Amino acid sequence: MNMKKSRLLAAALAGVLSLSLLAGCGPTASDPGTSPSASQPSASQSGAPATEPSAEGVNIVWAGWSGEEEASKDIFQRMIDTYEQQSGNTVTWVGWTWADTAQQLLIRTQGGEQLDLAQVDIGIFNTVAQAGVLADWNEILGEDYMKETFEQSALDVGNIDGQQLGMPWSMASISMVYNPEILSAAGWDEVPVTIAEFEQCLADIKASNPDVVPYAVSTKDATCAGDFMPWLWTFGGAIFNEDGSVAINSDAAVACVEWYQSLMEKGYIAMDTGRGEARQLFAQGKVAFYDDAVLAKGQAVSNGVDPDEVVNVCSAMNRPVLNEGDQPQSTMWGHMLVVFKDSEYKEQAAELAQTLVSDEVAMDYFTNNGMPPVTKSAASLDEVKNDAYLNGFLESTSTARLEETARMANANEVKTIITEELQYALLGQKTAEQAVSDMAARLEAL
Repeated sequence: MNMKKSRLLAAALAGVLSLSLLAGCGPTASDPGTSPSASQPSASQSGAPATEPSAEGVNIVWAGWSGEEEASKDIFQRMIDTYEQQSGNTVTWVGWTWADTAQQLLIRTQGGEQLDLAQVDIGIFNTVAQAGVLADWNEILGEDYMKETFEQSALDVGNIDGQQLGMPWSMASISMVYNPEILSAAGWDEVPVTIAEFEQCLADIKASNPDVVPYAVSTKDATCAGDFMPWLWTFGGAIFNEDGSVAINSDAAVACVEWYQSLMEKGYIAMDTGRGEARQLFAQGKVAFYDDAVLAKGQAVSNGVDPDEVVNVCSAMNRPVLNEGDQPQSTMWGHMLVVFKDSEYKEQAAELAQTLVSDEVAMDYFTNNGMPPVTKSAASLDEVKNDAYLNGFLESTSTARLEETARMANANEVKTIITEELQYALLGQKTAEQAVSDMAARLEAL
């Protein structure tokens, strides 16, 4: 990483930590009445440290966002119950939205509140790791255990400068998800392979059922930039060069934005669409295509679809390519577990982490939410190897790349710029050329 980029990352991280100091008393957690661990008081709500250990065991504070999502609440409660029954310890879940999690984890660590284990994804991981608050799993569980349990490729995602700061929990890629029944009704029994075919498929879907959103690509918040990135790669562009300099001001980027504009003009995509809205509409059978990770299955199951029948209404596919024979593009996605240096209960938190990646618990998460297990033992099970739903994601994962902002502490700033300029273009307030030029200028000014 060049010196300029390093300074930017340090400055951005300092900004996040400054916000945490200004926040003072810390975050407000979810209503304990709806939390997966409703019986446990939320430390962040009371403003006091979590429960002191009792003679019966200790209390572990586990934080993240998935336990707040409707499709995952029951699963998370079963995870917690399993650990509590096996260990004699208790677990307090503290949850936020995904967008707030990175900042809230830093606020908690700065404020000295108890925090033992946390869920992070690839984007959140780097921000938290750069703060220097994470412990090394190799020191807690041993390097031999980590290598015997997980594939090296999964470990590499959570390894920074030789320290194993992230334990793999579930990994795949963010892929194109589609509803086979909607495509079939529009005359498509096979998925489109090229962008030209994709456009024709969107046109046929719109003509077949005007009430269906052909493609619920994200057009707001950080997920907008996340969806834009693999399309930019598909058109041959990039946000940054290998040396860290800005590369977005290119003919490829202009062509990609113009393509987005054409989809908007034809009514194939819509404004004010985020990942959450896309998931809900898709689960209701009102969206043909959108971009998501493997947890798309959980939304369908929570809406009453039999887990064994999910592929009939929710399947994954390779992203269409510009020219036949091109490599399909997707972004690497994954959840990890991290433990904190200041935790008094690292060993107990590690036991909770081991419970979460155990075959029994991982298969429950996989069956009901589509989250692929990452341990070698679970990956070898026939239920995983032969799962038609998962196979679609694994195929696209084979050529997946990390988001260009994945190792950047100021990723949110970068994504905000991309989202805002793309929105200007989609609303007709800027030409594609002007939007791309302004993206470049604003990124260079960071």
